[in-house]
Amino acid sequence: MKYRILSLSFISCAFALSANAQTMVKEMENASTRFIPGAFMKNGEAAIYFSEDENGYTEEGGGTHYEARIFDFELNPLKSFNFKVLHPYTVTEKRASTGSIVKTKVIKEDRLNILPLMPSVSDMNARKSAFINWFYESNKDLDPTLTLESLTSNCYSKGQDIYISLQIQPGGFYQYPEYLTKLETYLNADDKWGFAYTYSTQVPRYDGEWSTFTWYDVPICNLCTPRCVDVASMSHSQGVYLPFSQTFFNDDEKFEYVRYKAEVSEGYGTTDSASTDSQVSPEEYLFGITSSDRDGDGVEDFRRKRFGVHYTGIKVVSEDGTTIYSFPIPDNCEGSASIEFFKSGNSILAQAEFGWYNENKRYVRTTRFYRIDKPTGTVKIIRDENRISASPNPANHGTPVTITLPDGTGFPRTISVTSLNGERIYNRSVNPEATEVSIPTHGFASGMYVLTLTENGKCIESSKIIIH
Repeated sequence: MKYRILSLSFISCAFALSANAQTMVKEMENASTRFIPGAFMKNGEAAIYFSEDENGYTEEGGGTHYEARIFDFELNPLKSFNFKVLHPYTVTEKRASTGSIVKTKVIKEDRLNILPLMPSVSDMNARKSAFINWFYESNKDLDPTLTLESLTSNCYSKGQDIYISLQIQPGGFYQYPEYLTKLETYLNADDKWGFAYTYSTQVPRYDGEWSTFTWYDVPICNLCTPRCVDVASMSHSQGVYLPFSQTFFNDDEKFEYVRYKAEVSEGYGTTDSASTDSQVSPEEYLFGITSSDRDGDGVEDFRRKRFGVHYTGIKVVSEDGTTIYSFPIPDNCEGSASIEFFKSGNSILAQAEFGWYNENKRYVRTTRFYRIDKPTGTVKIIRDENRISASPNPANHGTPVTITLPDGTGFPRTISVTSLNGERIYNRSVNPEATEVSIPTHGFASGMYVLTLTENGKCIESSKIIIH
């Protein structure tokens, strides 16, 4: 989790820093600094919030907590805070290989055209000869290398079925050519004919001992650094990313900060890109090889469980641990939410943005507005605005992408897709009441594109989609 660091040049535009203070900041060895504006300090004087690691914290307590420290500009310590460290991790279990195995699959392709009357199966020699001659006459113009001698020498019977081995033509149009090892034409006892394709591959056999490996990802702190704007005294552009405050949320002497309600739970966090692909791979289709059955023997030999950070809300917390305000977000929110606070007089409006899966299991980007009742400490959701989103994203070339649209206002709407160099690749009108639209991608080259929703001639929302 990265937190924005405000530069000295930015701060100097908003606050008067003494040369002595700037010198002290520069001399703090290995220090990553942030600044708390004087307007958000009880004594009206600016303060420095700093630490030694790249995310803005000094790690203490054996890696279980982060410590954040606040100093004034004379480097006198004011407060220090510990924040819980969340360690997402992945547990991988796999069986060792004890050798290799050859996997084979034969796929038959029956043809519907009717053969001439063939001799019965009681005279297999005559039946073979008739089938060879018919196949030669039907295909000699398509394959000049075909001869009666080669067909006869490569003809054999299996029970009452007749097979003729054919040459695999380089550059021929075969399905799964990388695994094709044999091509045959056949005639069965019911006078049905067609082609048989034999696919083979050699893979390791995984039937040895199980081993377990745990991979710990970068630790995540549950501190949230919101953007705070006091609209009574500053414009929106002068809002700051504020890790701590004494005056923004209330007027007591205690520091307040914002943190996530979060825990490490199974199933959250990054997923394999292959898991979002609805298409069956050639290896799975032909040989039953999957990510959990790597040799296709029908027995699981690989397991991976991810334990990621699960976010369920956002809190404004006092330095003594008291929750001042709590902002709920959907339980299936994917990733952390960003939040902005706007204060004017005795009112505070909070605006959170997050991605989640709605009741139709569609991924939706939502902007949620909360109104804070300061006297009672309650928070009320006053509006949700669903934003444009794409699924799957990333998408494989040729896979249609479903676009989830925010509610319309009745005006004409248009969806367009533009490449990063500005070339419009796709454009279509959308029903004003539509909540979803499908976009074909077979004409898209691999890369990143900008998806734009226009309503009544004005750009409403844009998003990025990636095509593999």
